[in-house]
Amino acid sequence: MPLAIITGGATGIGAAAVRKYASEGYDVALLDIEKEASLALCNEAHSGSVTFYETDVRSRKAVQSAVSKAADQFGAPTVLFSNAGIQRLSSLFDLKAEDIDAIIDINLKGTLYVVAAVAPHMRDAGEGSIVLMASDQVFAGKPGSIAYGASKGGVAQLAKSLSVELSPLGIRVNAICPATVKTPLTDKIFTDLGNKHYDGDAEAAWKAETDTIPLGRIASPEEIANIVYFLSSAEASFMTGALVPVDGGFTAQ
Repeated sequence: MPLAIITGGATGIGAAAVRKYASEGYDVALLDIEKEASLALCNEAHSGSVTFYETDVRSRKAVQSAVSKAADQFGAPTVLFSNAGIQRLSSLFDLKAEDIDAIIDINLKGTLYVVAAVAPHMRDAGEGSIVLMASDQVFAGKPGSIAYGASKGGVAQLAKSLSVELSPLGIRVNAICPATVKTPLTDKIFTDLGNKHYDGDAEAAWKAETDTIPLGRIASPEEIANIVYFLSSAEASFMTGALVPVDGGFTAQ
């Protein structure tokens, strides 16, 4: 079976992608720090397997070790979905150094670490597809999201630069750029926003976000995972270096 490596696969979009690839017959290497949720995914029944490698993407050594173990067990990875990321909202005037470090270390440096670990295996195999998790904030600024937006802008540039370097080796690199998606991460964010701006009403915060989307709703993790799968598939064989909005029309405004 082909191998897909997915970082940040324990919950949200990552978990939806794990299920999608496993249901399509891939062996999936799930790299995450959340043990309980990851092991629960490993126990689900799919035509492909799911194997958990406890990994903090902030550590290049840990990433290299996990990727090597997965490749030794399943062979060279065909797909990488570099999805691990965090968000911490803050205005410029309240921005903490530890939040900047965490966002850049996980979202940007972690992405580069995992690509650097996976790409040699794909190079030696002569093929592979890499999908990076960017954001609608590649195209649009949002209040309170300075460090996060900067990290995702960096991921978008990684996709372009990596595609130029790796495409001649048979490795395609694209980035998916979703708008807000309903996940455990965003649930926490909108609970905090509700407490801060809507007298504790998280639903009011969600409605305000929904009102910014022309399609009038928030995406599900499965909708994003489906596009990730498409980008990594043979159907997208002439796509590389693309920044693909999946945002319900948000950035079309």
